[in-house]
Amino acid sequence: MGHSTPQISFGTFLKLKSRAKLRLMKKFLFTAVFAFLASSQVEACTAFQLKSQDGAYVYCRSLEFGLKLDSNLLIVGRGTDFQGTAPDGQPGLVWKTKYGYAGMNQFFESDQISDGMNEKGLVVGALYFPGYARFEDAEPTKNNRTIAPWEFIGYILGNCGTMNDVIAIIPTITVAHEVLPNTNFYLPLHYFISDQEGNSLVVEYVDGQRNVYNNPANVFTNSPQFDWHLTNLGNYVNLSPNNVSELSINNYQAKSFGQGSGLLGLPGDYTPPSRFVRAALFSNWALPQPTALETVRLGFHILNTFDIFQGIVRSNEKPPKGIDLSHFEKADITEWVIVHDKKNLKTYFRTYGSLEIQSADFKRLDFSKAGFQQIPLNNAFVVRDVTGQVKSINPRL
Repeated sequence: MGHSTPQISFGTFLKLKSRAKLRLMKKFLFTAVFAFLASSQVEACTAFQLKSQDGAYVYCRSLEFGLKLDSNLLIVGRGTDFQGTAPDGQPGLVWKTKYGYAGMNQFFESDQISDGMNEKGLVVGALYFPGYARFEDAEPTKNNRTIAPWEFIGYILGNCGTMNDVIAIIPTITVAHEVLPNTNFYLPLHYFISDQEGNSLVVEYVDGQRNVYNNPANVFTNSPQFDWHLTNLGNYVNLSPNNVSELSINNYQAKSFGQGSGLLGLPGDYTPPSRFVRAALFSNWALPQPTALETVRLGFHILNTFDIFQGIVRSNEKPPKGIDLSHFEKADITEWVIVHDKKNLKTYFRTYGSLEIQSADFKRLDFSKAGFQQIPLNNAFVVRDVTGQVKSINPRL
């Protein structure tokens, strides 16, 4: 991504008092944070879709980062007004939400979400796409149809109820290649969109061009481009969930050491290509569950296989000196995972700190009020003590 970080000492920061200089401080801090993230390539998000036997489509996604996003579940009501962002601080597209939606926000743009579902069961998730994302060139004459990359999710969820709506609306907007406010950082994203009927699309902006793909695998990770990942699946056509019992070599029978022999050669690292392969195979081979709720449970089990605990994935880059380190993790972690039941309009999620499954029922959320609400995520690790539930048994009866 190659963006330079402003050179200014932390001691100089302490002397900055005016509002203009405080804005400069904020710009430096944000730029330093995101330039570090871009250079260290810290991202490991994974998304996939499952289908239950009763016809429910369930979207599952993890978010991994080396920066604490301090996410909460943001709730956006119908009729909420938005002002899009065009380059150079110019106002962009103005819209009013037609549909209410909810999803995970983050500290640096708290009125925008990185993954969410609306009241029509449409889901949009943004995943990191470093080294490849290059959005559209700005055209000042089209500022009134221009939005920023981090506004794409909210715009789609607030205005589209079906995939046909999505397909119709995307060509009418410009997603401009522009920096996050108060930074010199271009946020590299690409998008996974799926609807209540199970249709799914991938939207990527590469070299200033919009690419829209059908997603037959119903899987998504990070770099490189989506079509490359589909081609790469051809390297693993020999894998199978079925055990291979033995191999005959002349008169010698080589036998497997145990369960899972059909998966020998499955890539087990955390790189995007390897995670794409595992997510495609695991979500395809998982036995379909009778109901949506059981499919939600299955989704969490599959997501657990991608869980990044603190220490197993580390950046080689050191955080820039003189910045607030409270948002930096010592290593990448799975900050949260989210599962959307698009049929029953329920969202389930857990955090790294808690592990408790939390949920929000869209049928009970009040989307009729314009504006923003949020539900704080539980990050407290609470253990249920069952010592007092001891009961006598007679195993010989």
